[in-house]
Amino acid sequence: MKWSVPTKTLFLLKVVCFLCFSVSGDNRWPEKSVLLELKASVSDPDGALSTWADSSSDHHCSWFGVSCDSKSKVVSLTITGGGENKRGNFEGFTCSETVKFQFQFDGFGAWRSSEVSDGRLGGKLSPLIGKLTELRVLSLPFNELRGEIPEEVWRLEKLEVLDLEGNLLEGELPKRFEGLRKLRVLNVGFNRIGGEVPVSLSKCKDLEFVSLAGNEVSGAVPVFLGGFAKLKGVYLGENRLNGSIRGNFGRSCRNLEHFDVSGNSLVGKIPRSLGNCLRLRSVLLFSNMLDGVIPGELGKIRGLEVLDVSRNSLSGPIPAELEQCANLSVLVLSNLFNPLPIDQNTSGDSSVELYKGVVDDYNFYEGSIPEEITRLPNLRIV
Repeated sequence: MKWSVPTKTLFLLKVVCFLCFSVSGDNRWPEKSVLLELKASVSDPDGALSTWADSSSDHHCSWFGVSCDSKSKVVSLTITGGGENKRGNFEGFTCSETVKFQFQFDGFGAWRSSEVSDGRLGGKLSPLIGKLTELRVLSLPFNELRGEIPEEVWRLEKLEVLDLEGNLLEGELPKRFEGLRKLRVLNVGFNRIGGEVPVSLSKCKDLEFVSLAGNEVSGAVPVFLGGFAKLKGVYLGENRLNGSIRGNFGRSCRNLEHFDVSGNSLVGKIPRSLGNCLRLRSVLLFSNMLDGVIPGELGKIRGLEVLDVSRNSLSGPIPAELEQCANLSVLVLSNLFNPLPIDQNTSGDSSVELYKGVVDDYNFYEGSIPEEITRLPNLRIV
């Protein structure tokens, strides 16, 4: 059968249209559609995502909390809930095609600066997040997101900042995950998350900040956290960590500035290797069951500003080497008042009982505080 030229032309047009449809069909979730699906999956009673509208003439890259690259691919979702700029563990990342952030000491950690909504997002974090394959920053702190962190989030290959602090997330941290090899900031503090510190974090060589504080994380303090060359802050306080801090912790911690494992059930001795972390500014070890002496090696940390070892079972003399810490302003050796919040655990179980056994300070030092330490120019609290 011979086809006429018009028939052939019509047939070719149909083939081209079919191919175009097939190609577009493989990309059924363009970035705008993904964002709209994400909006539909959460509750937004205060209209924080009111600019996210299919009928809007605005490009999705101009929507509240959304930043894109030059190809209109979403690289950042940053929405802080609560209607006011809250202070948490992490501060200061701004997003464009690249992620820039800094750490600033404020006595507890750092603060964040991102787009703040007038309300809080609720509901569950949708697995559709995984469709945003160019995402570098996912920052949704101080909202009311519930449920588990979707597996798809842990598979994102280009994510650099994961900040979900102060939500109502639960479930367990994955023991292993496939993505996040470029991760620099992991902040899921002050949720209801359990499990152990993921082994796969050891492959995230660019980590600069880790906060799992105020959760129900169990297990030991991983040695690999003391081996990240770029790591600046480790916040694991107010969890269920147990075991000892390994003696070789801190073998490659040349940039570590803040180390907080307070409010756990850690035992054993304070590792002398912490003295290798010469840039440490704050060390918070209070409210554990640590024993032995305060290692004199801590005196090598000349820039140390805060050291709290209270509410443990320490003994021996207070090391005179601490006089070398010229910037030391807060030194807490004993504390009769429990600094841990009674209502820290909001999951409704009896795990808060874990802290009721640590209501007294069992530190029993030999001798008095060396006079050289009391003369430190910046020392204000002892």
